[in-house]
Amino acid sequence: MDREAAVIRSEMTQTRADLDRKLELFQVRARDMTPRRYVQRHMPDYPVDRAIGAALTMTGMFMAWRMYQGHVARRAKVRVAMESYGRW
Repeated sequence: MDREAAVIRSEMTQTRADLDRKLELFQVRARDMTPRRYVQRHMPDYPVDRAIGAALTMTGMFMAWRMYQGHVARRAKVRVAMESYGRW
């Protein structure tokens, strides 16, 4: 009986240690996934790289805005055309 209890106790101790280790790993992972750490990990080290990245981002945003505005203008033209067609 004592032997079985000792085996069960040792398994419980081992399981508890494994769970504690996994919990610690998850906590470290959670700290590494904060927005600040993510930005620090992915932000370029040099100011020139940051400036180039910002310029490319702004260029892409400008191009997307122009395409969106063109799409809105085309829809407005179609709407006007459909309204004038309906009045005939």
